[in-house]
Amino acid sequence: MKIFFFITKSETGGAQTHVAQLTKFFLSRGDEVCVMSAPGGWLETETQRQGAPFFPNPFLSNAPNPLRLLKAASALTDAVREFQPDLVACHSTMAGLLGRLTIKNRIPTVFTAHGWGFLPGAPRTRRVFLPILERIAAKFCSKIICVSQNDLRLARAHRIAPEKKLVQIYNGIEIPNPRLDHFRRLDHLVHLFFVGRLAPPKDPFMLIHAVSTLPHDLQNRITVTIIGEGPQRTALQHLIRETHLEPYVNLSGTLARDEILKRLQTQADIFVLLSHFEGFPYSILEAMACGVPVIASHVGGIKEAITPDVGLLISPSDPESLMQALTRLIQNPEERQHMGVRAREKAQNEFSVERMCEKTLEAYQRVI
Repeated sequence: MKIFFFITKSETGGAQTHVAQLTKFFLSRGDEVCVMSAPGGWLETETQRQGAPFFPNPFLSNAPNPLRLLKAASALTDAVREFQPDLVACHSTMAGLLGRLTIKNRIPTVFTAHGWGFLPGAPRTRRVFLPILERIAAKFCSKIICVSQNDLRLARAHRIAPEKKLVQIYNGIEIPNPRLDHFRRLDHLVHLFFVGRLAPPKDPFMLIHAVSTLPHDLQNRITVTIIGEGPQRTALQHLIRETHLEPYVNLSGTLARDEILKRLQTQADIFVLLSHFEGFPYSILEAMACGVPVIASHVGGIKEAITPDVGLLISPSDPESLMQALTRLIQNPEERQHMGVRAREKAQNEFSVERMCEKTLEAYQRVI
């Protein structure tokens, strides 16, 4: 089988991790795989490291510039003609739309929706126009993979495609070895981790506000590590200074994915993901696989992973409920430990990368 993966950006992210995992899986089966995206990011390096061809498409971006889109479509057409795939697998909104409208299912085409662009909470223009575009593009693919039940429900509610075209397959994550030294650190601090781009829809500001309202004795028992970069970094630094939390909060900037996983595995006691809207983020699965309890916003498909035995869900834009959740887990190491063990078990049983890859293989084979 020859598979052509098409995705908008090469930067580190959930959709890129997904494509890299599938690339590794299909190569291990002896299939031929190539990847096309905008150049210069983690996925390009990872694709080449695995030994698969990478086709750079410098015209790809999330900006709907007509001239650039035409050039991106032309580059896609040339690469497909050169590679001669049996199947084109499109990922992310812009590449999903462009790929399907360019290929027009002349080659069997699958689109994986990593959270619809019209999710509740997204900007109004997206919620109005994207469903229309998705319905048009759905006519030109053989299958649409939704990475959560929530995404599947949205596809049905917006009548994106006939039921026979829709399939639900959860994201998957590799399960690391258990950490034997968990909860036995010399500093006796509770380490909170937030991983995400410092831009909407992520909301690290809410975490800072909640930590600033904790009693001083609890503040003195924690450290907060925020991993990620983005346009709101300066505003976040200002808020940290304004709330006098510099001794407790570390802005680590962008880190390599392997380094993030290493820190979750060896340092994290609580993982926090705050967002105004989400699909089904990889970051919470990675935290669960590392045995870390999760506090997350009750949005998108997050509730399908974060059940009461593995973490706590809070309402978006509610610092008070976040403060209460933090207080509960900071003060109860036994509960943290129990949640962490159950989180790892759940990741292994329901969200393993092996399970995701096998189900994706089945979907691709049916399409071909």
